[in-house]
Amino acid sequence: MLVRSLRQLHVRNLVTERFTFGSGLTAVVGPNAAGKSNLLEALMLGLSGSGSGSKVTESLRFGHEQGYVRVEFEGADGEHTVEVALTPGRRTVRLDSQVVPAAELGPLGGVVLVAPQDAEVVHGAPARRRNFLDNLLARLSLRYALVLREYLRVLEQRNALLRAGDPSGTRSTWDARFVTLGEEVASLRSRAVVSLARSAAEAYDQIAGGAHGFEVSLEPCHPEPGLAAALEATRSAETARGATLVGPHRDDLRLLLGGRELQAYGSRGEARTAALALRVAERALLEARHGRPPLLLIDDVNAELDSRRRTFLVRLAESAPQAIVTGTEAPDGAARVWRVEAGRVSTGAAEELEVADGP
Repeated sequence: MLVRSLRQLHVRNLVTERFTFGSGLTAVVGPNAAGKSNLLEALMLGLSGSGSGSKVTESLRFGHEQGYVRVEFEGADGEHTVEVALTPGRRTVRLDSQVVPAAELGPLGGVVLVAPQDAEVVHGAPARRRNFLDNLLARLSLRYALVLREYLRVLEQRNALLRAGDPSGTRSTWDARFVTLGEEVASLRSRAVVSLARSAAEAYDQIAGGAHGFEVSLEPCHPEPGLAAALEATRSAETARGATLVGPHRDDLRLLLGGRELQAYGSRGEARTAALALRVAERALLEARHGRPPLLLIDDVNAELDSRRRTFLVRLAESAPQAIVTGTEAPDGAARVWRVEAGRVSTGAAEELEVADGP
């Protein structure tokens, strides 16, 4: 994917409205809280249909209830325009002027964001690892995105039924649908994790140097023989608690380094390296699926990495067809340097950036 231009209005603290991007490495530099990360937020909104926050208000400038992002890019199958309107309580996504679910943006080529908070994928709750896996698989397979969305809808309905005590007597019907969808989600995840594990192990060794034995595997929340049997085994407990206790919504990714559980025993440095390896693997799988590398975004390229890992990350960005990195200083190999101060972006080359300050 190659991004041609971005227009934004009221995304976080950004003042500059229009940007034109070139190929190669663009460095966005400035002091902390200047708005560097917010430029990446605007790009993520336009390319994925969602930002880093779960709520629309988390993507908007303080005091504003509406915002807008428009991105023009060259995807795996040609030129496209995505527009995302942010209004109270919702995001509306348009692809080439047609309203679409955000899931339909995934197959267009994708974007990978590397950020300091990625370490929480390793040290955080299982939901962080599930979200990482689900977000990746949704960009590899539209089928997965649609099945997962339906599974989560059925899960919500089933939980509501359990809380109400199944007054309509339809639990068995919801169970059957839940099992069908859950087993498909689990099967698609299991197959994808095999490729993810192989690529992540190779990436970890490249980043850290030498053989380290980084392992990634899917850890289902229920043992064999299957989801239907697990539902039956937890029937009484589910009735008592009013919630679905088994299923892919409770699965986890197991991360080992040299046979040790990284979540429990990994150092901060090992967690950062493992998280970076997962992002490198994500990029490799997206490139293999779509036939060209995704846009690479790196937030705070100097954060919490030793010189070896930082050098790896900068070289990865330099080798990409297009990459945008933020930091307090620009890497030596940057093709262009943009400077940010209080949400205003400036550059010495006028043809690379059009500035139209917002209200």
